[in-house]
Amino acid sequence: MLKTMNLGLWVRGMRPRTLPASIAPVIVGAAAAYGVLTRDDGWGLRCLSTDDAVWVDAETGNGPCATTWTAIDGALPRFFGMMLLCMGVALFLQIAVNFANDYSDGVRGTDGHRGANESRTGKPQRLTASGLVPPKRVLAVAGISAALACLCGLGVAIASRQYWLIGLGALCLIAGWFYTGGRHPYGYAGFGELFVFLFFGLVATLGTEFAICQSFDGFGIPNVTAFDFTGIGESSSVSVAWLLQGEYGIDGVGMLASICVGLHAVMVLMVNNLRDIDDDVVHGKRTLAVRLGWRGAWIALVACCVADWIAAIPLMLVEWAPYASWLWIAAGGIMQTQIIRAVLKRDFGRALGLSGMQCLVFAVIVVIGTVSFGTEVQSAALPLA
Repeated sequence: MLKTMNLGLWVRGMRPRTLPASIAPVIVGAAAAYGVLTRDDGWGLRCLSTDDAVWVDAETGNGPCATTWTAIDGALPRFFGMMLLCMGVALFLQIAVNFANDYSDGVRGTDGHRGANESRTGKPQRLTASGLVPPKRVLAVAGISAALACLCGLGVAIASRQYWLIGLGALCLIAGWFYTGGRHPYGYAGFGELFVFLFFGLVATLGTEFAICQSFDGFGIPNVTAFDFTGIGESSSVSVAWLLQGEYGIDGVGMLASICVGLHAVMVLMVNNLRDIDDDVVHGKRTLAVRLGWRGAWIALVACCVADWIAAIPLMLVEWAPYASWLWIAAGGIMQTQIIRAVLKRDFGRALGLSGMQCLVFAVIVVIGTVSFGTEVQSAALPLA
């Protein structure tokens, strides 16, 4: 019997345990943007006026830009508004992909064993495979979620004045569909982990940082058209140092953090694929776990945990308050150890929950470290006129 209007069924169909992997990169990207805007080695207060005779001295703070960015009217609403729009893109896109996967795997017969309730099978029930919801209805909800992601993405492009981001968003949608959709889904060929690393790690994190920073490029400061790192008479040629400090909207902190976030997303998918490895073999779904085998996939999961744990420590130690690194050493080490142990015990529900929670814990520690360490800005010698 169809249960199309069962709200709980649709909520479970969203796969809530996977959603932290879409929210975390936006939080991390926003924190990185905050650092670029606030740190005095980032954009800070350095900007060129349209009048070349007016220059903000980075040491004295004299000039029309001598104020913190948070003091500009509308700055904080713009910052959090952009962050929420980026979060809408990531969250709705993840939900769209989850429903699209439910539809594609269901009509292919890959999820034929996922029709019963999770309490009986130990695996989440799928809407299409269960027969409780018509496949076209599942596909329609995936389309609605994708449309909401597009609306949020359009808002991001307009607010940041970076309209090429619309093309990037379209690429994300295409990649999401062909994960399990189409004639030759790459998720069936073992490239799913690469997809989530790129799109839920690098693209989501750096895209958020870039969009927020670009939305402040000259925003609200009289006679200022662009932030810059050059002084009067200096060349404005590309500099790797300035790039890493955030001149173009992304910085070294964001780049390194996006790698960690990408590894977290990979861990979530690897746990999911380890859970389904036996069924995927039967149905010809050659995920990375199937290609590597149980032992090889488990070793790969451990390698991801170790690589992430090690990469995050110097990142936090150098760029943020030192105690943030100790927080991650403790929290990350404990959670990743528990994930590995849960997988060995075949307790995949707990492993997936911990994997998703790890994403958010990392994001929170990033925010704590960035806000506490990235607050040294030049003093406001003159208020805005």
